[in-house]
Amino acid sequence: MDNDTTNKELEKKPEKDKSLENLERMLEKLPENAKKPILDLINKRKVELGLLKSELKPLGYKLKKRKAKPQPKPQTKESMESLRKIAANIGTVKEIQKTDFHDVDVKDQPLKKETKALEEVDSYKY
Repeated sequence: MDNDTTNKELEKKPEKDKSLENLERMLEKLPENAKKPILDLINKRKVELGLLKSELKPLGYKLKKRKAKPQPKPQTKESMESLRKIAANIGTVKEIQKTDFHDVDVKDQPLKKETKALEEVDSYKY
């Protein structure tokens, strides 16, 4: 019975990682002033295995929750008909009607400003 209880106790203990065991062996051999980097490596490995919680904050950006897209409204028959009418008119070119400006007086004389400029140019000739 003693063998059964000791076997169960051994099974309950989690098996140590090989790299973790190597680091602990190195720690025993090193002097006090050189243990700090090895302790850091041991703690890092324990965090990787999930045996220890990290004291560091998680790196990276916090992701924002995306806003839910509003669901599209179902289109009514009226809106579908109006869209069909618009689509039917697209691409068609209406004939341009000729307009007669019979009520506008058209003179062959240039505008007043232009006549003054012409007179000034003429005055330099003489």
